[in-house]
Amino acid sequence: MGIAMRDHVTFRLNDEVQVLRDVSPTLTLLEFLRERRRLTGTKEGCAEGDCGACTVAVGGLVDGEVSYQAINACIQFVGMLEGKSIRTVEALKAPNGQLHPVQQAMVDEHGSQCGFCTPGFIMSIYAAYIMDHPMDADASPDLLAGNLCRCTGYGPIAAAAAKLAAYEKPDWDRARLRADQRWVREAADTETVDFFCSGQRFVSPGTLDDLARIYAAEPNATLVAGATDVGLWVTKMHRKLDTVIHLGRVRELKSIVDDGEKLSIGAGVTYSQALETMAIYFPDFAEMTRRIGAVQIRNVGTIGGNVANGSPIGDTLPALIVLDASLVLRKGNELRRIAIEEFFVEYGKQDRASGEFLEAIEIPLPGPGMALRCYKISKRFDQDISAVCGCMAVRVEGGRVIDARIAYGGMAGTPERAHTVEGALIGQDWSEATINAIMGAFDNDFAPISDMRASATYRQEVAANLLKRYFQETSGNVAKTRLVGIGADIGGPRLDSSIVTTPTVMKSIAGDVETPQRHDSSHKHIAGEAVFVDDIPTPKGTLAVHVAMSTKAHAKIVDLDLSPVRAAPGVVCVVAAADIPGKNDISPVMGDDPLFAEGVVEYAGQSLFAVGAETIERARDAAALARIFYEDLPAVISIDEAMDQGSLLEEPYVMSRGDAQAAIDGAVHSLSGRVYVGGQEHFYLEGQAALALPGEDGDITLHSSTQHPSEIQHTIAKLLGLANNAVTVEVRRMGGAFGGKESNGNLPAAAAALIASKTGRAAKVRYDRDQDMIITGKRHDFRIDYEVGFDNNGRIEGIDFQQAARCGMSYDLSVPICDRAMFHADNTYYLPNVKITSYRCKTHTVSNTAFRGFGGPQGMVGIERVVDEIAHYLGKDPIEVRRVNFYDPKGAVKDRAVTPYDMTVEDCVIDEIVSELGRTADYDRRRADIREWNQTSQTLKRGIALTPVKFGISFTLTFLNQAGALVHIYNDGSIHLNHGGTEMGQGLFTKVAQVAARSFQVDIDRIKITATHTGKVPNTSATAASSGSDLNGMATADACTKIKKRLQNFAAERWQTSPDEVKFYPGRVQVGCDTISFDELIYEAYQARVPLSATGFYATPKINWNKAQAKGRPFFYFAYGAAVTEVAIDTLTGENRMLRVDILHDVGKSLNPAIDLGQIEGGFIQGAGWLTTEELCWDDEGHLRTYAPSTYKIPTLGDRPPDMRINIWAPGENVEQTIHRSKAVGEPPLMLGISALMALSDAVAAAGDYVHYPQLNAPATPERVLAAVRRVMANEETAL
Repeated sequence: MGIAMRDHVTFRLNDEVQVLRDVSPTLTLLEFLRERRRLTGTKEGCAEGDCGACTVAVGGLVDGEVSYQAINACIQFVGMLEGKSIRTVEALKAPNGQLHPVQQAMVDEHGSQCGFCTPGFIMSIYAAYIMDHPMDADASPDLLAGNLCRCTGYGPIAAAAAKLAAYEKPDWDRARLRADQRWVREAADTETVDFFCSGQRFVSPGTLDDLARIYAAEPNATLVAGATDVGLWVTKMHRKLDTVIHLGRVRELKSIVDDGEKLSIGAGVTYSQALETMAIYFPDFAEMTRRIGAVQIRNVGTIGGNVANGSPIGDTLPALIVLDASLVLRKGNELRRIAIEEFFVEYGKQDRASGEFLEAIEIPLPGPGMALRCYKISKRFDQDISAVCGCMAVRVEGGRVIDARIAYGGMAGTPERAHTVEGALIGQDWSEATINAIMGAFDNDFAPISDMRASATYRQEVAANLLKRYFQETSGNVAKTRLVGIGADIGGPRLDSSIVTTPTVMKSIAGDVETPQRHDSSHKHIAGEAVFVDDIPTPKGTLAVHVAMSTKAHAKIVDLDLSPVRAAPGVVCVVAAADIPGKNDISPVMGDDPLFAEGVVEYAGQSLFAVGAETIERARDAAALARIFYEDLPAVISIDEAMDQGSLLEEPYVMSRGDAQAAIDGAVHSLSGRVYVGGQEHFYLEGQAALALPGEDGDITLHSSTQHPSEIQHTIAKLLGLANNAVTVEVRRMGGAFGGKESNGNLPAAAAALIASKTGRAAKVRYDRDQDMIITGKRHDFRIDYEVGFDNNGRIEGIDFQQAARCGMSYDLSVPICDRAMFHADNTYYLPNVKITSYRCKTHTVSNTAFRGFGGPQGMVGIERVVDEIAHYLGKDPIEVRRVNFYDPKGAVKDRAVTPYDMTVEDCVIDEIVSELGRTADYDRRRADIREWNQTSQTLKRGIALTPVKFGISFTLTFLNQAGALVHIYNDGSIHLNHGGTEMGQGLFTKVAQVAARSFQVDIDRIKITATHTGKVPNTSATAASSGSDLNGMATADACTKIKKRLQNFAAERWQTSPDEVKFYPGRVQVGCDTISFDELIYEAYQARVPLSATGFYATPKINWNKAQAKGRPFFYFAYGAAVTEVAIDTLTGENRMLRVDILHDVGKSLNPAIDLGQIEGGFIQGAGWLTTEELCWDDEGHLRTYAPSTYKIPTLGDRPPDMRINIWAPGENVEQTIHRSKAVGEPPLMLGISALMALSDAVAAAGDYVHYPQLNAPATPERVLAAVRRVMANEETAL
């Protein structure tokens, strides 16, 4: 019998049927949407299915019913979509433009900031909404685990999802869904899809027999079910697959059958489909399966694929081994059964013959007395790959072990049974003594490796400890052994999303200052209409540019032969250092960072040359042809190596007051120690991107994702040998930045501009996620040594800090960053005798750069560790020691308000904030309750900490504290506003528009704020240092004032009254006894030839800094805040979770409470992530190993504490004359996350009955927490 075939794939996209023939079999849905259909709302954030920015909703038949599911478009091949209906974010609105309820809820809850991730969240929520899935606080962490956000902290997004429960599905949406469903049912068939393109073949059989025949004839073909693994071969490894056979339409592979003896699961059954059945038979297995990937992955990924792949960290495999599962393999018409543990031969090899495929997995139904437990241990709870996966089932009769099956993943090259451990258990008493006695047996079974996920030591220790946990759970001796759900039963009442703000008085104009105005681009974010650099339509002939990187950390370039690159198909231009007409430098300050390496490379990832080609694939393929010969040179990678070898960028810098050493020596008590504070990847969701457009006279226009348009302008001009006026830079928005687009944007912009200049064609650079993480700088990691002397009350008398920072291969911005770490080494504490020495280490790693806080957070961690340790030493509550050391400008001792750099702290409200927060957070009672609870909890321990923040606001380089603005009023009364700040999600454009609305007393919708443009406002400073609103708000107010004065003078003359009698009211102007509308006044003024355009300017007053003397006033004012964080840790694995967070933060008089609350929450979560889950790992040769979301773990919604209470400090009002007496809010909240690290230290100390203070370094990953627990329990820490 022949196979019915057709040579095309058909699916429905946003109500239109698509029939595709001439497409690559491995063309992803994301590429199809963006490049073929110009549907750019769907974003690429990672190209590996981990970030969710590319999420779309797909409808298909599941068990005869049409089901809609969220999937990752970035790893779905279009051929896999046969017969399905796809909906993207652009197609959610009603025909009349009305927002879909999901979109409206996101706007109402202020759920978008930068907006790059927003379409993905919208589509994940939409897919759940139309299928009536629960979206409350319990369901949302799982529902949205596959969507990452770096801005919001997730609270507003979860609130938007929860709000939908009250929304009825609109009739127009129901009608659209019915049309989709009819089409999907009609399109369903079993005809095989088979098409060729560019030497590749894609086959999607409709029946099992057809699959068997096709695969027998094409045994070297690549089988895919969900492509959650194979998709990465294409998107990350750039492999070309000759023949792809898709299993997703074979109905026989999708069945689950219970025949009374065994459960048979088809190889094509997805994780999501299997979960309900597994929960009935094997609840613990089902719970672990829920932690595989995220919803988008589980909706397409299959258990069969997990088995066939044979990964040593495949989470289902140890459970299937313990359950004694068998595999049904088929080749042609022949079937073969094999025990699953015999299937895995060695790493990367399975017992599967050529042309043989997995048909089903057979699991014996559970018998009496079997207690199956499955454990997954990873850095992050959700959407993470296991470091260790353990499953076990032990049968006990009469108190003795009669059978044991124990298996692990992550411990060897394949999933393995722990045979020695099993043998040691059988026949023994089922007791804690037996468990302890056989711990050494694990060494005979496993010899794991160390990698970026965990060390061999950690894996071995956790594997053994999981057996202890199993005993605790099955013996019933320990009530609580897991962190899952712990917040609800020990952390007090759970709040879905308890964000509280100071009530504000609603103003009479829409969008006035001090009101919660939505983000100006929110309606674009939620509809996929916000245009980022990669979304800009490009001119015909635009070249795709790939930047080639060094594979060596430190080496001499012996030869760089680019002739094969230039000869490659599709290549138009190749540029290296010799092709630069101007200066080969893209550094922000010191002139020491070349665009392309010359002679020597100094970090793995340094740019060598760039290729401009017709497509990015051709540019990338051509770059791989370069013949590069290196001569290795010694490489310095870590801070310790740099300090040992004296590898510094410059001489150590010292800031001091008094005689620190004498004060320490003379103190009643003293302590010394060392803390390592890790770096942090910015992980903005939008990667670095630049589009260069050549113009007349050699001019260049750049669209760049940058925080510093003027620096890009100056860099390009210098590189091309042009005057600054020949380069124009425009920035409408960025998809996140956090400091990572202050100087890091120079390289992609320079490469694009150079190729555009050379060819006369537009050129675009867009880093993929891997390249972005490898080639760009990060937050500086620090090593901080300290020695402190103090009295019986904990009052610090003398302190010495040695701060060593890994700066990388060049200066970048390391000098001011390290300076700020010194400025904030005091945090909120008066240090009478202090010496701070800063070592700026030169290493052969990427040059680290600006990151939210700009060095301040690292300095604060140092002093907070010291104060915490002092409290532990004295047996005091840490808050007592903190308060006794606070700055006290109102106290009797005047000097207690002066910083180590001789700046007087004039407005210190930290004691009031801490007192109020301690009261509202019920800190004292909770701390006592936690200590009592810890006495009765064997495995889990809780901790709590209250930490303060004092953060200086201003650029420490004085000349940067300036800004300009341009305001036009058109003759219809509409207003055009432009200023020098850039929008990266922080709401700057919205706040500045509110300032203009207040100035003219018009509704904010009368104001159009436009892209930052160096041709409109010149000589802009970077939007950084939390000063965007301060600087640009004041500059805008200045421009508005100039126009208002002209209008007042005109109206006074026109209506014969005094200018003082011309007053602006909402939408109208009072002129003496007359009233005229604002629009009428503007038109009258226009007719009278009154200029209705003005520039504004602002320079921050009072600031000065003498670096040679290390004295001055580097900051205009300080922002304050405090946080209480409660955590729990697992003393067997080191896993940890935040349970509750209370925040009280000072933003002065808030310009926009909604935006400020978003910044506070987002900053806290980012700071907590830095100090817990986010770990950067380099190998010994200097290669970054954590360069994708699969290995670098920012927080997910599930990492947000279930109980989070945020308040704005009600009495807040800036004592300085800032814009409407507001305060900066961008950076200070990040440092509130330090409370999470201190709370973890408290919990670890509890594991040793508070005898020892743990030396817990950051990030406090499960591995570091477990090591610290081990030390305090073994009395290896210094007893205090």
